Amino acid sequence: MDINPVPEYCRYLLDPMVGDSMLELGNKKSGDVAYKSWFTAQGIRHVSVDINGLDGALKLDLREPLNLGQFDMVTNFGCTEHVVDNQYQVWKNIHEAVKLGGVYIGMCPSPGDWWWHGEHYPSMDFYRQFADLNGYEIEHMAIGREHPNRNVDVRLRKFMETPFTMPDAGTLFYNEMRPR
Repeated sequence: MDINPVPEYCRYLLDPMVGDSMLELGNKKSGDVAYKSWFTAQGIRHVSVDINGLDGALKLDLREPLNLGQFDMVTNFGCTEHVVDNQYQVWKNIHEAVKLGGVYIGMCPSPGDWWWHGEHYPSMDFYRQFADLNGYEIEHMAIGREHPNRNVDVRLRKFMETPFTMPDAGTLFYNEMRPR
């Protein structure tokens, strides 16, 4: 497949690609084309998980242990904010899925933006603590896009195997503005 469905504003976080295995949280699509198809065409062993089980994703709940092994890359292009509860398990799954030397790539709504969308927004402080507590270095972290669609864009590389520790509760913001 020569057309990359991954939007330009996401691609810079993928560069450089790491290894040959990837876990995608969610089943992202651009139009009718799933990101999965492009990554697979690049020779990457791609596994996606989504509670809806669509577009080739395994029908799994991030609030439960995944036990899928480890991957060179784990991506979260706007998935974790939709998990209503048990954020501890969501982030533990992420930590356990990233191989030593692998990367976590995240693009989640910035606290105070996307008021109509999602439940839980990791702040920059969340990612700093996640990295410090769990053996990652921050390769990139910035606010991407424009208000009201700003994201916290992050790329973390795992340099040490550690037991999972959840960052302070006050660094993961609950979206109280979202219409229920």
